[in-house]
Amino acid sequence: MSNTSAVVIQGMMDFSTQMSNNISHLADGIRIDAAHREDAMRHESLAREQCHRIQANEWDRIQRDDALEREMLALERDKMQKQEATELRQEAARREEAAALREERVRADALAREELRVRSQAEADD
Repeated sequence: MSNTSAVVIQGMMDFSTQMSNNISHLADGIRIDAAHREDAMRHESLAREQCHRIQANEWDRIQRDDALEREMLALERDKMQKQEATELRQEAARREEAAALREERVRADALAREELRVRSQAEADD
């Protein structure tokens, strides 16, 4: 075999080895890119899930706050109604007491008039 043929064959083998190395390096790069894309997609999915959880938790908190506010308003309304009922009962009791006092005065006045009439009549009879 001639020296030129050996150099050409060696050149072709070197070229083939270099091409093989380049293809291997390219395949490694593609695998790494695919792994990075997969990681990015997994992170994006996790971020989306976390966002949904945060939104759901926020929605639940808003619902709890609304329910608590409605309950507090209902309690305040009940308290005001009870206070109003108590005030009405107290006013009714005061009116009943005043009416009882007026009735007692009327009876006392009637008794006093009757006593005066009886005394006047007794004096007139004497």
